Amino acid sequence: MRVEVENLSEVEKILKVEVPEEVVQSAIKEVTNELKRKAKVKGFREGKVPEYLVKKLFKEEIEGKAIDKLIEKTLYEAIKEAKLEPLLRPRVEELGELKEGEKFQYSVLVEIRPEFELKKEDYLGLEVEKEKDEVKDEEVEKLLDELRYSFAHLKKIENEEPIIERDVAVISFEAYDENGLIPGHQAEALFVDVGTGEFNREVEEALLGKKVGDKFSVEVEYPAEGLNPLLAGKKVKYEIEVKEIYRRELQELTDEFVKSLNMGFETVEALREAVRKRLLEEKKRKNENAVKEIVLGKILEKVDIKVPTRYVELKLYQLIEQIKESLERDGFSFETLNISIEKLKEKLQPIAERQAKEELLLEKIAEIENIEIPQEEIDKTVEAISQGLKISIEEARNIVFFNILPKKLAEKTLNFLIENAKVIEKER
Repeated sequence: MRVEVENLSEVEKILKVEVPEEVVQSAIKEVTNELKRKAKVKGFREGKVPEYLVKKLFKEEIEGKAIDKLIEKTLYEAIKEAKLEPLLRPRVEELGELKEGEKFQYSVLVEIRPEFELKKEDYLGLEVEKEKDEVKDEEVEKLLDELRYSFAHLKKIENEEPIIERDVAVISFEAYDENGLIPGHQAEALFVDVGTGEFNREVEEALLGKKVGDKFSVEVEYPAEGLNPLLAGKKVKYEIEVKEIYRRELQELTDEFVKSLNMGFETVEALREAVRKRLLEEKKRKNENAVKEIVLGKILEKVDIKVPTRYVELKLYQLIEQIKESLERDGFSFETLNISIEKLKEKLQPIAERQAKEELLLEKIAEIENIEIPQEEIDKTVEAISQGLKISIEEARNIVFFNILPKKLAEKTLNFLIENAKVIEKER
């Protein structure tokens, strides 16, 4: 077998493989015999169709399967011979013509792990600032207020009282751009929780002080980088009419109110402490993630990592899939929210590039520092997944090695970096 490597870049190689005649012949023979055993042709018993007829009738199928078999049999050996370490599954670029008694050529794109210099002083002992893990009283009270808003009774306003913050206004609206009515941007009765910004902050501000029956217009300028192609970069005029107003009747925060929520708390103080505890946990997690991002950012500033294009594309695909799954859990989709996939890709591209670099960086540090996941832990995870998903140990092992282990190793390496960083707490 002849193997040749063409350099496209530091991290992208074209591997050209020439397979000897005898290997080609063997693959064609193997596939032909497989088809011959199963072929059903009128006038012949199953498995008794002459070879020349099988080759004539199933020419394209034989060629396709023989090529797959040849690549499967020779690619790993060719990569090993070329001393390449693929980062991704190689992609077939070119296929030669398959002929009996002749050599067969094919080429694949192989992306390899980038080589980059990294010294211990580049990642050990980094100085980073971290916000103090603390929760202020006003943050606790704000969340308790939100709880009261959520469980408040809504009373319809029958007189001419104007809209105030946290009223629920029922409006009809139509949205126009320079070309006229924007498709799908109109409603006869839309409930707007005024002051939350859930609909549109500028429209909600304009609603304050308005009464039932008031008609008015608001102009909103949407940023060009917005994800909705119908709104992004446009000046949109909303024609609005207030149909109804509902005011929240907030209940006093008492032990009786807390008990009525059926959240497992008997007193206001118990609820307040639980809220404080939850906010503190969130704050710790947020601050810890922020420190990790800063540490990784500081290291990335010191190294130049060339990342294969297809590796970034993989990260981009994974990010979009995560968003898609998250939307679907909430009953939405890209289509129902008018989100442009192309604009979303543009927005996520820098994040995907950074994620790709971070993963390669953490792999390198793990290698230098001999950070590993203990075999016992890997075996336990494989067994748990096999039992949980009712799949074979081999299938579970593939899931663990390709999806779970890299994340665990990255997390362990990140924790190692934080343990070896100089973290300075600062007041908010």
